[in-house]
Amino acid sequence: MRHCTGEPSIGEIEFGVRGTMRQSTLKAPISFSGLGLHSGDECRIVVRPAEEYVGISFKCHKAGAVSVIAAAPENVGCAFHGTALVNSSGASVATVEHLMAALAICAIDNTVIDVFGPEIPILDGSSAPFVNEIKAVGIERQGAERHEIIIDQPVSIKDGDRSILIEPADGFRLDTTIDFEDCLIGRQSLSVALDNSAMLERMAKSRTFCRLYEVQGLRAMDLIRGGSLDNSIVVDGDKILNGDDLRDPYEFVLHKALDLVGDFYLLGAPIRGVITAFKPGHDLNTRAALAISELQRRQNQTPSRLAATA
Repeated sequence: MRHCTGEPSIGEIEFGVRGTMRQSTLKAPISFSGLGLHSGDECRIVVRPAEEYVGISFKCHKAGAVSVIAAAPENVGCAFHGTALVNSSGASVATVEHLMAALAICAIDNTVIDVFGPEIPILDGSSAPFVNEIKAVGIERQGAERHEIIIDQPVSIKDGDRSILIEPADGFRLDTTIDFEDCLIGRQSLSVALDNSAMLERMAKSRTFCRLYEVQGLRAMDLIRGGSLDNSIVVDGDKILNGDDLRDPYEFVLHKALDLVGDFYLLGAPIRGVITAFKPGHDLNTRAALAISELQRRQNQTPSRLAATA
């Protein structure tokens, strides 16, 4: 088993969210340890290989009991500054989005993740540590055919001026726009081909961010207790407080795209279509994923995840 606690340098990403047309899993377990972003607790996970058609699920270990939660839009319990999953027994796991994005980027279809603590470790605030360790341990091709979600009609979710539109297309593309006029982030737009290794590498390395004035309010709500300049970009007006350069000129919009990829991978398969997101966030992302899941169910498409696991 490999163990990771820090930020390894990421190499060339060989597999996109489309990836192979056969299902894949890991060749060996990987362990990750570190602080939880919101709880501030020490958290540990073990990402394990799984058989074909198992999909992605979380085994939560708490007080000697084990409870399983399937990664599915129907199991989203909270999407406020992060995505948390719950099951019918009340078990939960928070901050799954960066790990889910790494599994999408590496085209991992089947894995069971043991969780010790309330959430997934934040590590450096990006998906790069997860991606790099998955690549290092190796990816096992499986015999079963990989499922794609083919969009054959538009799906639209709106909240005020924020929106996500998923439309039919013969490809895998995500167009994202963010707008933070009150600080140096400003307005950024970027189109990402989700089967382009170079773009996926840039996306995986992008870190989570917040504005300084948000920190006090979030901590008053008992959130980001584990947040620091080591795992988040903090912006104060026209300054970045981390004291170092951005990893990419488009790091802010890349991270919003990364969050969306992670939240959409709760569907359990890549989406063949074009996604246009304006000012996305976890709440909007998971609502859009749920809308696609419900459309699949109405059309009797092959389900990619169990809706709930006790």
